[in-house]
Amino acid sequence: MNVQGQQASLPRTTSRTVALIEEGIIAGVIGAVVVAIFFLVLDFMRGHPFYTPTLLGSALFLGKSVEAVTSVSATMVFAYTGLHVLLFMLAGVTLSWMVSQFVRNPQFGMVLLLIFLLFEAVLFGFEVAVMPSLVGALGTWAVGVANLLSAVVMFWFLLHRHPEATERLRQGWSQ
Repeated sequence: MNVQGQQASLPRTTSRTVALIEEGIIAGVIGAVVVAIFFLVLDFMRGHPFYTPTLLGSALFLGKSVEAVTSVSATMVFAYTGLHVLLFMLAGVTLSWMVSQFVRNPQFGMVLLLIFLLFEAVLFGFEVAVMPSLVGALGTWAVGVANLLSAVVMFWFLLHRHPEATERLRQGWSQ
């Protein structure tokens, strides 16, 4: 390829990379919001609004036990929420990349799905193994449901943005 051809493909590649990152960040924020709303509703139903981010923030940043967290802390709510959104944005960029790979290489679709499911299982196992008292305090079922809801909503958003991925999924299921 000549220099002029390389220069012409560089902006296209850069714009695709930027679009992938932007989509991933949006997907991640959507996933983070779904989890936050889920636990906010659960906290309200339990009579302790904002307890979940306070508990998680206090455990992660201050090393407090479940029993030591007795009241809501705005600082911990904001600190944990910031970390939560950042981690979800990273997960969203990863999912966005996976969808883009699926569009380009549909034969890798099953591999990418298995990698995603493995990631979810490892993440859940890590949460239960490293922070059993936290997961117990929140409810194992609640953590699992929140993770599943966020994954479904993030994938829905990305598939909505990539109709060709949805079409490839339909083709794969019909074969």
